[in-house]
Amino acid sequence: MAIAPEQSVIVVGAGPTGLALACELAAAGVSCTVLERRLAPSTQSRAMGLYSRTMEVLDLRGHADALVALGRPVGRMVPARGARVDFAELDTRFPSLNVIPQSRTEEVLQQRALDLGVTIERDAEVYGLTQDGSGVTLQVRTADGEWEESADFVVGCDGAHSAVRELAGIAFRGRTYDIAPILADVRLRKPPPDDVLVVSGGGGVMVSVPYGDGLYRIAVARRDRPWTREPVTLEELGEVLTRALGFDPGPYEPEWLARFKIHQRIADQYRTGRVLLAGDAAHLHSPLGGQGLNLGIQDAVNLGWKLAAEVQGWAPAGLLDSYETERRPQAERILAATDRATRLATASSPLVTALRRAAMARALSHRRIRKAAGEAISGLRTGYARRGAPGARLSVRAGQRVPDLTVPRAGGAPVRLYSLMRDGRFLLLDLGEDGRCATVTEAWGSRVSPVRVGAPLPELPGVGALLVRPDGYAAWVDGTGDADGREGRIRSALHRWCGEEGPAPHPAVRETGRAGAAARGAATAAEQEPSPVEQA
Repeated sequence: MAIAPEQSVIVVGAGPTGLALACELAAAGVSCTVLERRLAPSTQSRAMGLYSRTMEVLDLRGHADALVALGRPVGRMVPARGARVDFAELDTRFPSLNVIPQSRTEEVLQQRALDLGVTIERDAEVYGLTQDGSGVTLQVRTADGEWEESADFVVGCDGAHSAVRELAGIAFRGRTYDIAPILADVRLRKPPPDDVLVVSGGGGVMVSVPYGDGLYRIAVARRDRPWTREPVTLEELGEVLTRALGFDPGPYEPEWLARFKIHQRIADQYRTGRVLLAGDAAHLHSPLGGQGLNLGIQDAVNLGWKLAAEVQGWAPAGLLDSYETERRPQAERILAATDRATRLATASSPLVTALRRAAMARALSHRRIRKAAGEAISGLRTGYARRGAPGARLSVRAGQRVPDLTVPRAGGAPVRLYSLMRDGRFLLLDLGEDGRCATVTEAWGSRVSPVRVGAPLPELPGVGALLVRPDGYAAWVDGTGDADGREGRIRSALHRWCGEEGPAPHPAVRETGRAGAAARGAATAAEQEPSPVEQA
């Protein structure tokens, strides 16, 4: 069965990354189809939790409340004897790890995508790809037949064995670990503490996460247990848990037992022409720390508004390329951190184990270090600000996360900042008394939502105006001084981030997918220009 032709964007892969991206595009008014090889959503969930920053970026579009209702908050991570990380100390509306099976996250995002008009075609395998300067053509097959499907852009969110990545000729370099961890959803007669528990030593590491109804997600790996295709037994699980914990926790009634490989890989590039990658299709790393799902969803939210701007014809030069400029370094950092943690956690030397535990316990005994560790793990420190960038002396600078402030409005009731960003537009907070910055944004039509506050905010000392990107990071920040020149500065920032003045081209005004792309296609000719990130 052929789907409607000439979509603006085809997303390949209906996992959390692909569905989150489809929601972003559809909310921005871009027609989108998702192709998924699986006949039905998976009921198995390798990923079990959403960290604070991931919950925040999902909250920007109104997804978070449903995920909170289905999840279970876990407020502490215990990574070593005598040490802990308290998420409750974090300055966020989501000060915990929201433990929720990946399958439930997919349910929420899929329903939202369908509500927004996204077409999701299952049992659809992509086996061919060609592209030129005006679009991409995919060869697709299902049990009912084969057809070609064309679009302005294609995004591969199809996981570790991405067909899109391979067909686009993008190398995926790295290595595979020589260990084979076990994953289990199981009940325990003697459960560990009701926290995220990480125990390492003697050449092994174990992570347990409680997720309600008496069930625990267990991940355990030992250096002396290489890969095998033999199925995991409850007896084997009990043995490795006993060695890790020092006592037999009594596992029983397993809902899932599996063995998997750990890969450490990253794509050479996130974009080639009109084909892009996100999530596991772009990067794979050790699951220690539970960052994979979170990294992918944040890829999607970063990419969505930029790709929508490109499709709609108003993206300034370099905006779409800034997706890789910003997100690939984040993946590189996670790969390095999880690789280091995995190697240390599975070190066989008792001396290394003892020194590591002592150092970690000593470091995390200090509240400031414990809070910093929580911010790093939760993703709240993720940002795209450069050292020494303009605005460095302000309370927030370009590229940094903007917290979910309570925003008073001139002539209106106070409101949460994130609730003002549900439609995926830029947000301009004008803290000046005259409201001139807000007035300037009118020339950019629906691309920018201005909010006249009319007075400084105590949470943003020294800030006179703030332009917030659709993904919740600061695009431009202006101080309270030199108000006379602010109007020109905001106009320059809007040109840099939101394109030329005037109403944005409507995505529905198009001949066909390829012809419409060609009519708008001059944007790709300027790809070598400096990106907005570099100019910020």
